[in-house]
Parts: sequence; structure tokens; C-alpha cells
Amino acid sequence: METKVKINYTKVVLVILFILVIILNVVMYKKGFYKTNVETIMYKENNSIHYKVYYKKNDFYETKFIEEDKTYITSLINYIKVSYNYNIQFDSVVSGSYKYYVLATVEANKPNNEVGNYWTKNYKLTDEKKISIDKSTEYSINQDIKIDYNKYNNALNEFKSTLGIATSGVLKVYLVVESDLTSKGMKVDIPSSLVLRMPLSEKTIEATIDTSAKNNIKEITRIVETSAQKSKKLIALGISFIIELTILIALTLINRKNRMANAFENTINKYLDTYDSIIVNIDKFPTLSNYNVIEVSSFDELLDAHSEVRMPINFYKYNSRTCYFILMNDKTIWKYTMRKSDFD
Repeated sequence: METKVKINYTKVVLVILFILVIILNVVMYKKGFYKTNVETIMYKENNSIHYKVYYKKNDFYETKFIEEDKTYITSLINYIKVSYNYNIQFDSVVSGSYKYYVLATVEANKPNNEVGNYWTKNYKLTDEKKISIDKSTEYSINQDIKIDYNKYNNALNEFKSTLGIATSGVLKVYLVVESDLTSKGMKVDIPSSLVLRMPLSEKTIEATIDTSAKNNIKEITRIVETSAQKSKKLIALGISFIIELTILIALTLINRKNRMANAFENTINKYLDTYDSIIVNIDKFPTLSNYNVIEVSSFDELLDAHSEVRMPINFYKYNSRTCYFILMNDKTIWKYTMRKSDFD
């Protein structure tokens, strides 16, 4: 016999509604009720590096130093004087602190522009200086440093001769600037570095400069959600939570009702199938006025009575919530009433 599946449409609708409310919650939390303010801080860095290459006393050059952007003979170099100039300007006041120091790095790189290097060594040339500022729109750093080029050139040459490795070397001298500032409640961290690069272990060299930023206007932005909008979102989420809770309670009650109905029907079917030989279905409830009616509290008691009188048990289903099992002889009726509420 083909079994028909009974669909509880109320339950289906509630489940779909519950899923839709959850999806709405997620969308609402991420995108809904947002009225945002974009806070922006504009800043401009104006950085420069200037240097002079001082030669040892020699028979060829009358001047003590050679200006920047020239080609230099490494065997004549005595030292290099470098001037770092760092300036940053903001469109609003900032407070906090910044620090800076000069760092030299010797790199033994792979030749022929291969990626990677064999060796790197750092030299901190100045102590770290920390400066506090309060409600300022700009700050500047001017740092002079004397570079002993031959010290670093000799370090690379020693590395090459000791290990017998073909390498191209470079000296990088950084002005490292780090800040810990705030403005409009925003954190303003702008790391910068100004770099002077000079080849090592070459007969002649040319220096190159990287100032990271020069007259470039940049910005830091932050998206802020207003407190009023936060309140609206919390209220909406609270209402959604109440709706979800209500749906869950309704689903729980429906499941409970279905379990009761299933237990009630399953018990009836169990009795009818198990005691098919002694149970008779009747379409009309019998008249009880002429009988001594005994109410029994369980089906087992009714079976005990049946074993004595040896009469069939009549089954009458009054409605979907109540049914009767009735045992009759000439003067007595044993009646067992089974209700769906008994399975609560």
C-alpha cells in the first residue's frame, strides 16, 4: 500500500520565515541602518637628501669635496657628509610623538641582478631620538651625519676575499622616521625612510637617492558609524530576535503537538493490530443506560476483564482526540477512554 506523506504547511512556512529573518539579520548587521561619516586627514611629506663627498688629500683635486650627483673615485673618498631633511604637514592638528635615527646597511647581493643577497649587516649610526608634540600641524627633522665610506667598503671586500664569492655590494644609509600620533580620535602612523644608496667594491661610484615621498599629498580615512544609527540597529536586531524566538516557540509547540498526535495514533494502531482477533470496529457508540458501566483506567485492565467474559472488545473513535474501547456482556460494560491529552 502506498504511504502518503502528510505535509505540515504551517511548520514549513515557519521554518522558511525563520531562515529569512536570520538572513535579514545578517544583511542588516553588515549593511543595514548604516549612516556613516568618513573622517579624513590629509598630509604632505616634503623630504630631501643632500650630500657632499670629501676626498683625501691628493695631487689631482684642489677642492676638499665633490658636489652631489657626480661620479666619485672610491680610492680618493675620505668620508661623505649627508644632510637629511624631513618635513610633514597635516590639514588638522596632531598630538603624540615621533622618533628617528640613522641606520646604515651593507648588502652583498648576487651579481647580474639576481634576486636575493648573500649577506646583510646593519649599523646603527645614531641613537634613537623621540620628540613629543601637542596640537601641531607639522614637524620637521634635520639630521646631519658623516659616513665613513671606507669602513663599509672594506667590510664588503673582506667578505668577498674571505669567502671567495663574486658579489655586487651596496651601502644604504637610512633616516628612519616612525610616528605615534592621533588626530580627531584617529591613529596617525606614517612610517617613512629617506635612503642614500652607494655601490661598494667598485672603482667608481654614483649615489642614488630615495626620499619615499616628496610633495605628495596623501590621506588617512576612517569610516565612523554614528551612535544614533547604532541605537536604531540595536533596536531592529532586538525586534528580529524576538521574532526568531517566537518562531522557535511556535515550532516547538507544533513539534510537541505532532508528537502527541503520533503517540495517540500509534497506540491505537498498536492495539488494533495486536488484538485484531478480539477487537471489533463499531460505527455507533452503544447506549449505556441499561448497563452497569465500569470505567477502567488502562487497556490492560480491559484485557483482564475480557479474559473473564470472553466477549469481543468494541472500538469506537469519537473524534481525532478521543476514542473508546468497550467490553460488554448482558448487564455490565467495561469502558476504557483514551484521549490524546493522555500522551502530553
